[in-house]
Amino acid sequence: MKGTFVMFKLVKILLIGFCILTTTVAFGRSTSYFETTLSHMLSDECNRSCRTKIIESEVDIATILILKIVGKELQQKLIQLEKEVYD
Repeated sequence: MKGTFVMFKLVKILLIGFCILTTTVAFGRSTSYFETTLSHMLSDECNRSCRTKIIESEVDIATILILKIVGKELQQKLIQLEKEVYD
């Protein structure tokens, strides 16, 4: 039973690390931000609610940035289609 708990916790930490890493690489976060955030999450200062807030914040920021990118892409395609229609 204890082995399962430890394995679950390890998978959870790896998943959190992966999420933070992908958002830092994809959206230009610095390596020091990634290191600081991850070390804070693994420290004794950060409890479960603290980790949850960090993860929610990262997901919110990533979602907003992705929506902005999709919006810009759609805007560019609409401008291109408009040019094709009127030319």
